[in-house]
Amino acid sequence: MTGTMRRVGRCHVFGDDIPLDDGFIPFEMAIRRIDDPQLLRPELLRMVDPAFPDRVEPGDIIVAGANFGCGKPHFQGFIAMAALGLSVLCVSMPYKTLRGAISKGVPVLAGLPGADAVLCTGHRLDVDFDQGTIINLDTGRRIDVPPLSPLLADVVRRGGTRGTLAAWLDTHPDMRLPAQAPRE
Repeated sequence: MTGTMRRVGRCHVFGDDIPLDDGFIPFEMAIRRIDDPQLLRPELLRMVDPAFPDRVEPGDIIVAGANFGCGKPHFQGFIAMAALGLSVLCVSMPYKTLRGAISKGVPVLAGLPGADAVLCTGHRLDVDFDQGTIINLDTGRRIDVPPLSPLLADVVRRGGTRGTLAAWLDTHPDMRLPAQAPRE
């Protein structure tokens, strides 16, 4: 699939060890398996920064330190991020968390060196996920990081795993389940 993986938005800087549960989203919402973006968005990262849900705008970029999204793999936070069209830049992220972000269609660049020394909340960034370039539009500083792999970028472009599966089924209609008759 073609199309750029470039995002321009304001950044919101967070530190190290931000957990999925009681960090991204309240644990109660995770164990209740709430997956409605309208319910999740007002809670996104509120436990880490109470002002974040009111400050964040569609297309913004989350910048975080090491071990972003640690803990049990509950991915409701990524549902909220995808609904807002957010992206993530971080020093590091556990593998299962990265997998969850990509599966929900959230682009991630890990390997960001010393983000807190270079980026501040409110800075406008121009991020090219295909090239691994981050340009701070406020300071002019450029940061190079490992790019998002083409395979993962393709999944994100399609809207995550559901979009990827839908696209595959469009090219393989014989694999679709037969339509079921309505129940009376």
